[in-house]
Amino acid sequence: MFVDACAIVSMMAGEDTAEAYETALLRDDAPFTSPLAAWEAIIVLSRPDQLDCLYGEAEGAVVEWLDARGIDIRESGSPRELLHYAVAVAERHGIGRRYLSNFDCFHYAYARVMEQPLLTLDQLLKDTDADTLP
Repeated sequence: MFVDACAIVSMMAGEDTAEAYETALLRDDAPFTSPLAAWEAIIVLSRPDQLDCLYGEAEGAVVEWLDARGIDIRESGSPRELLHYAVAVAERHGIGRRYLSNFDCFHYAYARVMEQPLLTLDQLLKDTDADTLP
């Protein structure tokens, strides 16, 4: 299962959605994420309303958290195939305010290329043809 940045942030920050993510994560034996999803989580978690720290400190926290849960950070598939899926979902669902973010387009693409479900509660991603959990 591909672990989306919003799932990482939710679980690390103890948000209301964290329990649903944790339950789905426990059911998967080979969860993974991408460097891009980890980077998005680092950006969000470094903010003053989160960990309020430097990017490097947030990186350490995210990597340690991923390692403790057996979530691999890996590149997946062909870069051209990833790009193709990111462009295709952006064309169908849009990019920007009230649409998918640039990050979401690539999280979608990673899940599609790896033929794995996408761990996200993001309604915009759930509205795509991606297989999503929980």
